[in-house]
Amino acid sequence: SNYILKNINLKIDHPSFIGIVGLSGSGKSTLFKLLTKTYEVTDGSIYIDGYDISKVDLYSLRSQIGYVPQDSVLFEGSIIENISITSPNASFKQIEEAASIACANEFIQRLPAGYNTPVGERGQNLSGGQRQRIAIARTILRKPRLIILDESTSALDPDTEKSLIKNLKNYAKDMTLIFITHRLNAISDAKSIVVLDKGSIAEIGNHQFLIDKAERYSALYSQQISTN
Repeated sequence: SNYILKNINLKIDHPSFIGIVGLSGSGKSTLFKLLTKTYEVTDGSIYIDGYDISKVDLYSLRSQIGYVPQDSVLFEGSIIENISITSPNASFKQIEEAASIACANEFIQRLPAGYNTPVGERGQNLSGGQRQRIAIARTILRKPRLIILDESTSALDPDTEKSLIKNLKNYAKDMTLIFITHRLNAISDAKSIVVLDKGSIAEIGNHQFLIDKAERYSALYSQQISTN
């Protein structure tokens, strides 16, 4: 069988903060492409709030899920237009609040035209980290019940990433936050961390449990700590 994911049996409570880790090619992104119906499930099923997503209308499913990939697409237009594209009725105060949670408000305020600054084609006037924060602000503004960050803080420095996660956790008390990352520090206080390996779940538990278990996660963590 050429399944990318095998024997995945995972239950995520709502609301919660979950980390997903694994080496490149372990199946992390595939898992969430299935959740958003970018890929169809060929075997087994996925339930959200008790509904089998294969029977749920794509539009209503995606309106509940905020998926932020590593390279989010920004379009030509101003920063404010890019943040509010999926929330056209949002007030400026709400837009600013979403940007603050995404650690974007400060750098936007410093730009010559603030929120009216044009981002350029595909966001070329902004740095990678700025683009990622704009994309996260856009998702926060939509208020989905489930937010999936797929390596979407990879271009941020560790301190900004830490602040952003702290803000998100405070803000998203009634949301489920799933964080796919290579940086284990970012998810050390997640309720649960899922370690994927070759398309299967190798380990699952909170940070301390996995450290004490002294297997894959623990090895990856000590390796990262020593190189930083």
